Amino acid sequence: MVYEDFAKVYDELMQEINYDEWADYIFRMTLNSTKPIKKILEFGCGTGNITLRLAKKGFDMTAVDLSEDMLTVADEKAEAQGIENVRFFKGDMSNFQIGETFDAVIVCCDSFNYLKSLDEIESFLSCSAEALKPGGLLMFDMNTPEKYKETIGDNTFVYNFDNVYCVWENTLHPDDDKVDFDLSFFVRREDDLYERYEEEQSQYYYPVEDIFKLLKVPAFKNQKIYDFGTFLAGGALSDRVQYVAEKR
Repeated sequence: MVYEDFAKVYDELMQEINYDEWADYIFRMTLNSTKPIKKILEFGCGTGNITLRLAKKGFDMTAVDLSEDMLTVADEKAEAQGIENVRFFKGDMSNFQIGETFDAVIVCCDSFNYLKSLDEIESFLSCSAEALKPGGLLMFDMNTPEKYKETIGDNTFVYNFDNVYCVWENTLHPDDDKVDFDLSFFVRREDDLYERYEEEQSQYYYPVEDIFKLLKVPAFKNQKIYDFGTFLAGGALSDRVQYVAEKR
């Protein structure tokens, strides 16, 4: 299962990510909405780092992830911080029915790159359209093929923190448009011995224009691609792009 063991050390390994800036970026995008945004449905929420920050900004958050372990961590963090305007559910972004409508649907932190095919992406877009109120925003980011080929693929990264040592090996498969991640991480226990865990994951990449074409369906309008973190036009040479579309 994706992140089953990784949930134990996810926050420590991801501490280089500025979640405050990420949440602020999403907040700024909501300000461009033609209608007020209050209820947000988030997929791939992980341990809730962005979820809880948006909840603190006053949004009512419904957050979904495939991993029960990640959701357990997220729920514990919400309780510890006294955040009540958030709900966590286990679910699959590629095929869902939520039974209510929202002002926005979001996917953050390249969780979208776990979708394995254009069919899965089309299914997500269709389900999102069903879950959005008229005028609601769909917002998701993706790492680009350029980033996987030039920065991520076939490289090994080593992280050495106080209680976690991790070796992250990547293998690029250009014929399949994917990258395999093999992680070995060692977690310091209370007795100062280390426990070893291993994790295998894959992410998939798609031409920016292909995803944009999928957004050009009658259910959506005002489709945009931003260079992530900005409101400038994004494209194939960006490392990460942000897609935004409005439900008709």
